[in-house]
Amino acid sequence: MKAAYAALALLVLFLAGCDTEKPENGPASEGGHAISSVAFDDLEDSARNRDVPTTVYYPSDEPGPFPVVVLSHGLGGDRSHYTYLDKHLARHGYVVIVPEHVGSSSRLDAFELAAALYSEAEARDRAADVSFVLDMAESWNLSHPELTGRFDMTRVGVTGHSYGGATAHFMGGAEVDMDDHHEDLSDPRVKAVVPMAAGDIGLASPWFDDTSFDLYDTPCLQITGTEDGWLEKKASYDDMPDGDKYFVALRNVEHLDFTNADNDLSRKARANLLICALATVFFDKYLKGDEHAADKYLNEEYMDKQCDWQVPDVIWYEK
Repeated sequence: MKAAYAALALLVLFLAGCDTEKPENGPASEGGHAISSVAFDDLEDSARNRDVPTTVYYPSDEPGPFPVVVLSHGLGGDRSHYTYLDKHLARHGYVVIVPEHVGSSSRLDAFELAAALYSEAEARDRAADVSFVLDMAESWNLSHPELTGRFDMTRVGVTGHSYGGATAHFMGGAEVDMDDHHEDLSDPRVKAVVPMAAGDIGLASPWFDDTSFDLYDTPCLQITGTEDGWLEKKASYDDMPDGDKYFVALRNVEHLDFTNADNDLSRKARANLLICALATVFFDKYLKGDEHAADKYLNEEYMDKQCDWQVPDVIWYEK
């Protein structure tokens, strides 16, 4: 019996030593705000004759204003695919605006989506969708019954996955490679970006070439997975000038692991946790100006503590 108790004690000590660090106010924690959401299912940009259905997640226990993050979904995605991140950021004190890009969303079939990926008009429309919902946020800030005063429009970030990650790059100031020229689709209100599983240069991402990121000065954290062509995606980071640039590859993580996890025990769930922690502390630094949190959490050591056997570590670059 004594031997059994001794073995149990050793097991408890082992598990305690392996426990991940999750301080109450850390970026991997659940966050302290109660949150609510408002859906604008019939929102339309009349100037472009384009529907932009949008959901807004916000802290509902304080009046605000709060920093603003726009999340752009991937090709064939929609507003429902990243609620883990939408809600996490809102619980950590952000208003999160999630538009649907109707020209490249789940309402299209496979042939239409293939065409949308290479459509210059859709690339421009995606950027215009982000700017449009920021315009709407300025309006909601003045008069909406639930959202008045919630948005701090001086502190705006953009994140997104896959084509949404490319869209985040558009908004951050990457020079977009059209057929015979480059275009700047950025919005000056955007102060920081977190592109996820994006940034290839060349055929895999038709909007960027080897000059697209040469003058990219917006603070940027790129997150990808090692099972998703991460070295090719790192090429965009390598082309960026030094200063406020981060590139993080999550070990053993694939392209679709950036969408919602089905359960709390999967590899995707662990990837979701790391993505939430990374995006939160990055925006805490660059939108909230929280240098203390950045020093403590925006580093490889802290993020490795959030890993487990399914996502065993992170590969970290910064410059």
